[in-house]
Amino acid sequence: MPALHGDAQAARAAGAECALAFAMEAARTGMASPALQDLFTDALANLIGQALVTGADPAFQAQVQRSAQPEVEAFARLAARAEADRRMVRAASDALAHPGKLRTLDDVALRGKLARLHELASQEDWTALAAAAVQVDTPDPGLRHAAHRIASHPALERLRHLAALRALPTVQQYLALCEQRGPRAGSDEAAAHGRASARAGDAAEDLVAQALLEAARWLDRHESQRPHRVVRSLRTPAGFPAGAAKAKDEWDAAIVRTRGDTGDIVLLAEVKASPAAATPDFGRLLRGLQRLAQADPQARYTFACAEGEVTLHGESLQALQPPGFALPPHVIYCCAANEARPPVLSAASRAVLLGEPASLAFARAHAAGATRLHADLQPVWHALTAEPRLRSALHQYDTAKAAREAMLHPADLLAALTAAA
Repeated sequence: MPALHGDAQAARAAGAECALAFAMEAARTGMASPALQDLFTDALANLIGQALVTGADPAFQAQVQRSAQPEVEAFARLAARAEADRRMVRAASDALAHPGKLRTLDDVALRGKLARLHELASQEDWTALAAAAVQVDTPDPGLRHAAHRIASHPALERLRHLAALRALPTVQQYLALCEQRGPRAGSDEAAAHGRASARAGDAAEDLVAQALLEAARWLDRHESQRPHRVVRSLRTPAGFPAGAAKAKDEWDAAIVRTRGDTGDIVLLAEVKASPAAATPDFGRLLRGLQRLAQADPQARYTFACAEGEVTLHGESLQALQPPGFALPPHVIYCCAANEARPPVLSAASRAVLLGEPASLAFARAHAAGATRLHADLQPVWHALTAEPRLRSALHQYDTAKAAREAMLHPADLLAALTAAA
């Protein structure tokens, strides 16, 4: 990571993001002061102004609009559960009017109405579906009740409300901003993006595995009595001592030095397709290592892995205990991607700061042309050291620095072995 500026004046001159990173790191290390609070609120106000420029930050602009317009907020809440509602309505439609069930129905007119009902559910024409369900008239009380139950189903009512909200100009503006921020979840474009990311991840893991195999062969040549093997996708066994929530429980790759039918971890590598991906993963990795370090030193633990199983000594697992807010020397991140100068304020931390209630209120006023004092952003500064939701932002520079200090390019590992030889 690039070093932060040496003083507040230099950080302010470098721009809003540098000033925010400097002020937050000072707050994290207990160096907060009224002057740093002013630096932080001034920088956050500038960042909000920059983010509201047309085309600058569509995600934030959509968030501001959602917080300002009740109908947009209602639409966003309904949209978040729309897929589950669609499944419920389709299931109710299938239970009543699936084509396979209609073949044995003698009443031609009723069969046509039910077929139409199923067709409308497939087409997601929710208003027409509700109307069609009400019109199902049959002497069979079971069928009639099932059809009317669809018409009054809460999920169908939510979908109808969602469709009505979607037509509003404010919601259309919100959706236009959402489209600018990236592919919509569940869309073909999002699926293609996910597949591309998965391929990049697989390619990175294969490259790292090859480097670890070379390293294992090098170790075998220098420790011929203690053969080494590379194992991938190690999974913490069931019954292992419990750990903190959201702790990592699957490990990308390791070099294991065998001792009879058991082994010791020589090197544990977590693979990332990009350096920036290590920062949000770092806390999970630390918690996972802390859990592994709870192993009984006299016990043996069998981990499932891509190669089958590997049994590890508890003493070897204990040695994975992180020394404070750092990784043990034999635990690394491995990444084959290049990185330009990384930002001192991560994109995730930027989004967290902008998403604070005081930031959104400031942005709404700014967008409306009202004058707001930078002091109105003081609640964000005070929350930094007090609220768990901002802990990741407060520690963002320290975390990014620690993750990158533990990161190697696969070629670095091989070069180190060559130098050692």
